[in-house]
Amino acid sequence: MRIMLNELLFSLSKALDCVERELLGVTSNHGKRVACVSMRLCRALGLPDDAVFDMGCCAVLHDNALTAYMLEAGRGDLDRLEGFAAHCEKGEENARAFPFLGDVDGVILHHHENWNGTGFHGLAGEAIPVRAAVLRLVDNMDLRLALGTERPDMEDDMRAHLRRFREKLYAPYAVDVLLEQLGPDLTRDLADDRIDAALAESLACRKVELSTADMVRLCGMFAFIVDAKSRFTLRHSRGLAAKAGYMGKVYGLDPDHCERLVIAAYLHDIGKLSTPAAILEKPGPLTPDEYEIMKRHVAMTWEILENVGGLEEIARWAACHHEKLDGSGYPRGYGAHELSFECRLMACCDIYQALTEDRPYRAGMTHDQAMRVLFPMVEQGLLDPDIVETMGRALRGKAA
Repeated sequence: MRIMLNELLFSLSKALDCVERELLGVTSNHGKRVACVSMRLCRALGLPDDAVFDMGCCAVLHDNALTAYMLEAGRGDLDRLEGFAAHCEKGEENARAFPFLGDVDGVILHHHENWNGTGFHGLAGEAIPVRAAVLRLVDNMDLRLALGTERPDMEDDMRAHLRRFREKLYAPYAVDVLLEQLGPDLTRDLADDRIDAALAESLACRKVELSTADMVRLCGMFAFIVDAKSRFTLRHSRGLAAKAGYMGKVYGLDPDHCERLVIAAYLHDIGKLSTPAAILEKPGPLTPDEYEIMKRHVAMTWEILENVGGLEEIARWAACHHEKLDGSGYPRGYGAHELSFECRLMACCDIYQALTEDRPYRAGMTHDQAMRVLFPMVEQGLLDPDIVETMGRALRGKAA
């Protein structure tokens, strides 16, 4: 599979931005701002182009493990959430699935190290990897000062912040380079209406060839991030991926085709990163308004995936998992003639997976109970009859 890395990075940034906005209360486009400034600093420090590109990738991915700790720490509590050293360690582990251009060991792991040695792992001074030190500076400064906010004293606040924490929290070389770069051009580029263009200018277009197995690993990382947002979805995407891949084998599809189904399943709920956790965790049926909010996650999945070159077909399979054959589904109301076998399979498997999982308001169903829900949906013209019939036979003993 040939994937445009810069487009994939933009999409991942959009997804993770939803998480950080809900968990940390940061303003929108945090990951993009951190990436944009971090890349400028690394370029000014003389790092080679591939290392600068990877800096942008690490900046987008640096807090990818926060969802795994949100339930323990509580949402909106910045100091407690950022205080979990484990999110650095798990974040580094997750990020190994990303197709970096070079070595990025320690960049995410050590992005909370302080120059004076008071960080999570006790590294100090020159022992801190350069890109980790840059990431520490830019990430913390945006969290504290909301760099995308347009206000006349922003530049003065940035200078004061940098001088205050130079050689305490921040590497002096990174502070000095950023002080040289501060000015109206930089602060303007960090505004929400400009940041996409600014980051695009910093990122060269990079197209890489990934095996389908590599994409499975990468998308499995994002399935972990999505599923970890709620204790009731901890295995949903991964469970769906297992069933979609298995059903592909049942239908005699070749291994590559089956792996593409797995990728679609891993990505199908990536839009749920924009759904408030209070709705995902509600211990009872949703109100009509809450249900409308929940439904928006599919449109967000389309929005996140549709512009990634090389993922067009898989994005469609992923984003059609709530469409119905009679056109009553969402978000686009596609009918039978617009829904491929893969889209139909994803819809059937997603319903089955959801029914057999525990939810806030009910225990997971058995296989037979789930099929007693699916068969009437066939009779109503909502689901593919052959797929449901085949699932009834093939998935017995494989629920949840």
